[in-house]
Amino acid sequence: MSGKMKQFPGLMAAVAMTLTAVLAPAALADDKVVMKDGRVFEGLIERELEGWVWIKIGSGSLARTELLATADIQLILRDEPNLQPEAEAEPRQQSETVAIASGDTPTEPVARTGSAERVAIITLGESGGKDMVGLFMTAHVLREIIPALEKDNIDTVVFLINSGGGALLEIQRLSDVIHNEYKDRFRTVAWIESAISAAAMTAHCIEEIYFMPEGNYGACTGYRGALDAVKGRELEEVVYMMEKVSARGGHDAEGQIMRAMQHFRYPLSCDINENGDVTWYQNEEGQHLVNPEGRILTFDSRTAMKYGFSGGTARTLEELEKVMGLTEVEWVGRDTKGFFYPISRAEEINMRFRDKTYEDQERTREYFTIYQAAIQLAEGEQDDKRRGKFVGKARSQLRAIVSMVSNNPNLALFVMNMTEDQFEQWVDEQRQLLRDLMR
Repeated sequence: MSGKMKQFPGLMAAVAMTLTAVLAPAALADDKVVMKDGRVFEGLIERELEGWVWIKIGSGSLARTELLATADIQLILRDEPNLQPEAEAEPRQQSETVAIASGDTPTEPVARTGSAERVAIITLGESGGKDMVGLFMTAHVLREIIPALEKDNIDTVVFLINSGGGALLEIQRLSDVIHNEYKDRFRTVAWIESAISAAAMTAHCIEEIYFMPEGNYGACTGYRGALDAVKGRELEEVVYMMEKVSARGGHDAEGQIMRAMQHFRYPLSCDINENGDVTWYQNEEGQHLVNPEGRILTFDSRTAMKYGFSGGTARTLEELEKVMGLTEVEWVGRDTKGFFYPISRAEEINMRFRDKTYEDQERTREYFTIYQAAIQLAEGEQDDKRRGKFVGKARSQLRAIVSMVSNNPNLALFVMNMTEDQFEQWVDEQRQLLRDLMR
């Protein structure tokens, strides 16, 4: 394997066996099917249907057709046109990766139809394994959708949050883009379906928070490794970060609510005066014991409302309008089957970002396995035409990897253990490697 091919922890454990199988001696052919047991079939794939692949091997009187179960196949390398050394695509930008269909692209600002407040729902997390902060909920995509919101003349953004948490490293970035960029442009609201751990820490910079009836918010204990809770200096750094985030949201002057959500050693109580004003105490001596020492605080819709953390509870858009005090409102977007809120153009970009991230995450091992296998085949091939085909296959997989990180830069870190700069350097090295193979 070329010295320029870097191994990525947790990703490439099964590649070596696959490469050994692929490089086994075989007759000249167009397509290659590598089986999980190490066998390699070379020939022409004639048909693929319902879990089976038919591959014709040999020619003339010696030709035979093998029927292979897709469940037993490790990878398929198909015959592709030879790509010339310089025919390389540049990394796609985010706007290309998740672009709306051409007929829907908001090239011009949408004119107002009246005096109604224009409101867009932007989801932070969703069911189906697409809720992790830092992977499916990132500052990168929130920044990318701002132009679409502005072109649609949005007045208010409602972040509908449904996330079980995620990476602590993304919290400050999310807080910065929400506080510094969204609040300057829009009335910014959080609507809590479920905001646990890093998701609650993200929402904490927002002053205006509402709950769904089943909403929950808190349990912000940080973990690393095999559910090993952060402690000591690492915990104190997170506590300090969240003090600043709490100040942005104006929930309490010293971040006492968030401390009680972060560590069991911080109890929380409060006094509530006749005007409903709440005074918080990091002890158990207040009029109301909100959270005793030894427990991690999580608000539900009832307790969040009782202690003034939530501005109200709403299940539907109509109920949310009331608790938000909206008398004339236009929910921006198109009605879509399966959704109780309109899908704005910005939300469509956001959803496509999550869909592509999910697909790329599922297919990452495939991208790298086929990429490295194609390079190995190219390095061992003496025929220029056939080597060009393997280089072409490698280039197509490299484009998929570049597109993956262009859509979601955090995947460079989560998947490849690289910073963005390191990833760009790695891509340059791979492109040079592929050019060298064509000489």
